[in-house]
Amino acid sequence: MTSLTQLDDYNRLLMVISENDVPRLQQVIKIALDSGASVREIVNKLEDAIEGVYCPRGYGSSDVDIATLVYRLGGRQLLCALNHKLGIPSICTLCARSTFTNITPTLGPIRNEQLDENIRSIVLGTRTGITSLRGVSFMIDEMVLEEMAVHIGKYNMIGGLCWKHSNIVDPVLRTYDSAVRIAHKIHNQEVHLGKEVTVIGVACFGKDELYPVLAAPTCKTEDAADMEGILARAIERWSATGAASSVGPVWSFATDGDATRRAAGHRLFVKHPLSMDSPLFTILSDMPGLNTLTGDNEVMLDFDFKHIFKFHLGICTLICSPAGITLNNGRIINVMMLLRYLLWLPAHDEASITKLLHPDDPQDVPCAIELMQAIITFSQLQYDSIDSSFSTNIDICADLEAIKLLSNLIKSILLPFIDPHLSLTHQVQYLSRYAHLSFSIFRTHRRAFMPYQLYYDMQTMTKNIIFCIRKQQVLDPREKFFIGDSGDDRLELHFGCTRMIGGHSSGCSYLQVLDRLGAAKDIDSVFKRHPELDPGHRRLKMGTQHENIDHINREMWRGDIVSGWCDLPSAWQTGRDMALSILTASQIDPVNYSFATLFSNPAIDMHRPFGMNKYLGISLDDAEDVSMNVPPPTPQIP
Repeated sequence: MTSLTQLDDYNRLLMVISENDVPRLQQVIKIALDSGASVREIVNKLEDAIEGVYCPRGYGSSDVDIATLVYRLGGRQLLCALNHKLGIPSICTLCARSTFTNITPTLGPIRNEQLDENIRSIVLGTRTGITSLRGVSFMIDEMVLEEMAVHIGKYNMIGGLCWKHSNIVDPVLRTYDSAVRIAHKIHNQEVHLGKEVTVIGVACFGKDELYPVLAAPTCKTEDAADMEGILARAIERWSATGAASSVGPVWSFATDGDATRRAAGHRLFVKHPLSMDSPLFTILSDMPGLNTLTGDNEVMLDFDFKHIFKFHLGICTLICSPAGITLNNGRIINVMMLLRYLLWLPAHDEASITKLLHPDDPQDVPCAIELMQAIITFSQLQYDSIDSSFSTNIDICADLEAIKLLSNLIKSILLPFIDPHLSLTHQVQYLSRYAHLSFSIFRTHRRAFMPYQLYYDMQTMTKNIIFCIRKQQVLDPREKFFIGDSGDDRLELHFGCTRMIGGHSSGCSYLQVLDRLGAAKDIDSVFKRHPELDPGHRRLKMGTQHENIDHINREMWRGDIVSGWCDLPSAWQTGRDMALSILTASQIDPVNYSFATLFSNPAIDMHRPFGMNKYLGISLDDAEDVSMNVPPPTPQIP
C-alpha cells in the first residue's frame, strides 16, 4: 500500500508539472529537496506556487542577469509584468543585487574628474580578479544628438550644452534667473546645444568588451588643437587612475577618417623616433620603409579598416567615382569601365553589377566587400572568360592589365581581414605587399591614384597593426593577436546596440544617450557571461553570403595567429618581394619600386613617399576631391 501511495504521489508531481506553468519551478523543487521534503510536500509547494501563495526566496546570478536584460531591453513595465508572471527578480531586487552602468555626464568643459570617475567605476570597478595585462585601444567617434537642453536632477544642472563653449555659462539651476541666463546664452549663440555626442571607448586587445569613458556633447566647431587636447587628456587620465598598471598600457587610438581627428592624431602620435632602448626597436628597425615615429609611450594612431573599404571616402569611392583610379601607366579605372567588364562574370548581370557600383547605403560594408571580391574574381578568371577574338584588341588588353593590378592591390588589403584561414604571418605578408604596392603607385600617379588622406589612413592602419603585433610579442608572445581588434569596430557595435535600445530613432536627448550607452554596456556584459543567450549580429556567423564577413570575430579565425610565431621582418620582406613581382610585370616606372635605393634615404618611408619630411593628407587645406563623389546610377533606357 505504501508503494502505491508513493507511486500516486509521483504521478501527482508529474501531472502538476505537465499541466501547469509553475513559476520558478527549479527553485521551488531545489529548496524543498534541500529541506528534506517528501514528494507529497513538494507537490503541495508547487500547488501553492501555482496559486501565488508561495514564492521561493533567493535568486541566483543567472536570475539577476535575465532580469537585467529584461529591464535594459524592455524597460520597467516589462520587468514588472514578468516578475508577476514568471517570478524573475523585481526592480527592487535588481537594484539591490546589481550595479547598473552609469556614465558620468560632461556638464561644462571636459575635465579630469569626469574621465577619472568613468574609468574607476566602469573599467576598474568591473574588472576585479583579473590580473593579466593586455594592450589597450582607445576609440573615438560621434553619435547624433537631438539639439535640446536637459535637466540632470542628480546634479541639478543643465546638460546637452556643447563642451567647448559651456565654460562661459553656469549650468547649475539655483533660481529661475539661472535658467533665463542659460537660455539667453543659447539664443545669442554664445553657447550651443550639442549636435552630436563625442564618445571615447576603451577596449583590450584579445577581448570584445568595450568600456565607454567619455560622452561629451559637441557643436562640431572643434579644431585640431581642441581634439588633440581631448585625446591627450584621455590617455593621461588612464595612467593617472592606475588603469595602465592594472588593465594594460595604451597601444593605439583609433578613429575613422575625420580630418580634424586625423590632424590631431598625427600631432600626438607621430612625433618621436622609436628609441634604440625600446624593446620594439630591434625588430621594427629591420623593416625598411616602415615609419617608426610614435607618440609618447609609443602610442600609435589607428584608422578603422571598414571605413577604408566603404563607398564613403574609401577604396570603393575611388573605384566608383567619375574620375576613377589611375593605374598602370595612366590607365583609368572608373565606374563605366567596371560596369562593362564585370558583366563578363557568370554570377552577375547588369542589375546586380549596377547595384554593386551604386549601393543604396554608402556605409554598406558587405556591399563594398562584394564589389572588391568581384574585381578579384574577374581578374582571376578574365583570361578564361575572354573570347580569343579580343586578344588582339590593344585597349582591352590594357584595361585588363590595369584591372589585374587593381585586383592585386585590393586583394592585399582585403584578405588579411576576411580570410579566416590565414596565419598572422600571411596577414603581415599581405599587408606588406599592399604597403609597397600603394607606395609605388602613389609615387607614380599621386592624387590621380588615391587622395592624400586615404593614402595616409591606409598606411597608418598597416603601421599600427605591425607595431601592435610587436607589442604583443613583448607583452606575452604566447597570446594570439587578432588584427580585427584594430580600428573602432567595437565602438561601432556599441553604438548599434545603443540605437537598437532607442528603437533606431536618431533623435534622442543627451540624457537618453547617457542612459542608452550605459544600458548597452550592461547588455553586453550579460551576453559575455551567458554567450548562449546572445543571438549575435545577423552578420556574425560565417557563411557563404557577403553579409557574413562584415563582423568576423576571433572565434571564427582558423589560422595560427599566435603573436610569438610571427617573424615580422621576414614577413615584411616576403610581402615586399611579392609586390616586386607584381610591379615588374606592370608598366610602373622601376624608379618608383627601387625599394632598396629609396628606403636607404631616411627621409623616405611609406608615410613620406617623396621625402622632405612631408606627410600628405594631414593639412586641412588638402580639401576633399569632389570628383570622388559617387554619382547616382544612370537610368536604363528601355
